Amino acid sequence: MKKACIILNGKSENYNNIKEILAKNKYDYIICADGGANHTYNMDIVPDYIIGDLDSVDSSIVNYYKNLNVKFERFPSKKNETDTELCIYLAKNLKVKEIDFYFALGGRIDHTIANINLLYFVKSIGMIPTIISEKEIIQIAINEEIEIKGNIGDTVSVIPLSGDAKGVTLTNFEYPLEEYDMKFYLPLGISNVMLENKCRVKVNEGSVLVIRNI
Repeated sequence: MKKACIILNGKSENYNNIKEILAKNKYDYIICADGGANHTYNMDIVPDYIIGDLDSVDSSIVNYYKNLNVKFERFPSKKNETDTELCIYLAKNLKVKEIDFYFALGGRIDHTIANINLLYFVKSIGMIPTIISEKEIIQIAINEEIEIKGNIGDTVSVIPLSGDAKGVTLTNFEYPLEEYDMKFYLPLGISNVMLENKCRVKVNEGSVLVIRNI
């Protein structure tokens, strides 16, 4: 099963932590969305692809990566798709089954919300998406049950994403639920706690974000 990571242009607090996580995950492809190339450069990482209009990446970094034969796909600034969407389409064409997003949070709130919502899109086209930052790991469950791996005592929030989430079951949490209908506008699932290293989140109808603080 092929895995890719997409490096976005959000904020970073600790490059060392992210670089360590990237190394452990051993991706088949590292894809930069435009200014994400600034981050890989600062971490001394050579990506496989750099995608976008290149308006957010330093020209010296572009030249540096061109000399290393990194593949570039340049698009006009005025386009319907965001650079992140273009990276997702590339990953799909590369037969990737899992995508991890880095530097997807922080900075402009509109970009952060859009990146989180893209998890739904990625899942709907047959891939497994995750957002990873220095502080949290964000997954999504859509009409399914997923396993959450972590540590006993980790804080996990379960938040409906696209309207009410019906039939939500939370297993191995301090505050369990059984076939509960979660309202989109109520923060019932905030700050739960893992009682085991593996917990389960099931939603019969709808979608939820699962955010584990690390």
